[in-house]
Amino acid sequence: MTETSPIAVSTSHPKRRIGSPTEVRVRVFSTSLNYANYLQILGKYQEKPPLPFIPGSDFSGVVESVGSGVGKFKVGDRVCSYALPVAFGTSHVALVHRAQLKPGQVLLVLGAAGGVGLSAVQIGKVCGAIVIAAARGPAKVNFLKSLGVDHVVNLSQDGIIESVKQFLKTRKLKGVDVLYDPVGGKLTKESMKLLNWGAHILVIGFASGEVPVIPVNIALVKVTHYRTHCPRVLEDSLNELLSWLAKGLIFLNISHRYTLSEANLAFSAIKEREAIGKVMLVLARAATAKL
Repeated sequence: MTETSPIAVSTSHPKRRIGSPTEVRVRVFSTSLNYANYLQILGKYQEKPPLPFIPGSDFSGVVESVGSGVGKFKVGDRVCSYALPVAFGTSHVALVHRAQLKPGQVLLVLGAAGGVGLSAVQIGKVCGAIVIAAARGPAKVNFLKSLGVDHVVNLSQDGIIESVKQFLKTRKLKGVDVLYDPVGGKLTKESMKLLNWGAHILVIGFASGEVPVIPVNIALVKVTHYRTHCPRVLEDSLNELLSWLAKGLIFLNISHRYTLSEANLAFSAIKEREAIGKVMLVLARAATAKL
């Protein structure tokens, strides 16, 4: 696939049967897309899945069948995982588990209006950090300000170094304690000049399409790795996120909705950086479903 080729929807694949006692099959009503999915379909993602593969990691739907060893779900249960396992899960593990973000520390979030960026901003506020958000365009800047972010850098107008340094000086702060970076490229190099001594750098992704010269791609934070090597950490993380969601401390923002046949438009919104939070694909058969 290329950036200009169309996306075709195929319905010829057979329905997968339950293959083990621990499997659950869900009839998916809708799914949301991440920038990583866009890179995957172009073959540019760091990890290349075997073909054919299905892009999309978050979903909502109804359980159709369960394996004999499954105890948490039953047929007919409604499930919804929008943004929590991928976007919020990534940010929670990175900020709380890896960086151990503390109240009063300075957190700089690049790509702050995207899916993972927006989750990092919210988690930073819950943790009591001083949150600096970087994004492009007035719509994203205004949205971030409405969340109570301490300082927002509009990258379409201001340089990140000058803007953040001025804010730090005003607040009598020494520097950035935690850098949350889903962007990469030139912005990463510039942001590193703002770091405090002993700062944590969280490498989340490379939405700019450029891996920085410093070899940080090996340190890329992925929830999938935790699922394999540290499943208890991921389970504890999701439990805390669900608790925060129930208390209204965090929320899931969906800025764009498309049907499955409009997948091209959905990926275009991601490519053009139009999304604020998540982009959703709604399957036609579930248009009237209440989840």
